[in-house]
Amino acid sequence: MIRQEYKWLTDVYVAHRGLFDNGNGIPENSIPAFEKAAENGFGIETDVQMSKDGVLVVFHDDTLKRMTGAEGKLTDYTFDELRKMRLANTDCVIPTFQEFLQAANGVNLVVEIKTHDDIGEVERKTYEALKGYKGNYCVESFNPFIIRWFKKNAPSVIRGTLSCDYANAPWSRFKKNLLANLKLCKWNGSQFIAYDAKAVAKNKAVKKFGKKIPIICWTIKSQAEYDELSPYFDNMIFDSFVPERRDLQ
Repeated sequence: MIRQEYKWLTDVYVAHRGLFDNGNGIPENSIPAFEKAAENGFGIETDVQMSKDGVLVVFHDDTLKRMTGAEGKLTDYTFDELRKMRLANTDCVIPTFQEFLQAANGVNLVVEIKTHDDIGEVERKTYEALKGYKGNYCVESFNPFIIRWFKKNAPSVIRGTLSCDYANAPWSRFKKNLLANLKLCKWNGSQFIAYDAKAVAKNKAVKKFGKKIPIICWTIKSQAEYDELSPYFDNMIFDSFVPERRDLQ
């Protein structure tokens, strides 16, 4: 049975990087995408990174090319340099984390902290910013040490592990097994699991954890996929379609 303090995680569908449409002027992880998700009553999943000069920004990729056309990694640029870039050939800029929180307007948040070196500063700044948010929020990461940081330093924040089958990861079999089968989730105090739609139905560890904590599935791309996989999770992160609002029934 899902504990009451986690239940909000399962109540409302979560829009992946906002309710975006990269091909039609509403880029992912942009203010318009966040505002549209909030206006439609969806939760929002987003990604946090830090600029070279220490500003928290919202952006998914490690590199800038796909969404801005610029070369190199986001973390190699100052905030002022990043602010001159535009998302997906629109007028939209890379938002700060504070701008994201304002645009989200109190809806449920699932905040992914992108993996990085020197764990501590990004996590502390994210925690401090989230303290002022007026709605429900949680943090997640593929990096088990980031989740461990929150267990030790901000235990009141709901935290979860992001994972997948890691079939194509250039790692040892041991490491892939460790992460794909969620073997560090007790150690880092995970309170929910966010698992890849491609493997959520067949992973035995997901099923085991699902008896005690919420399972969120990412990323559902159609109503048909949701209908097929819904027995295996408690809530979804979605994009590429607008789901039927069964969550509000």
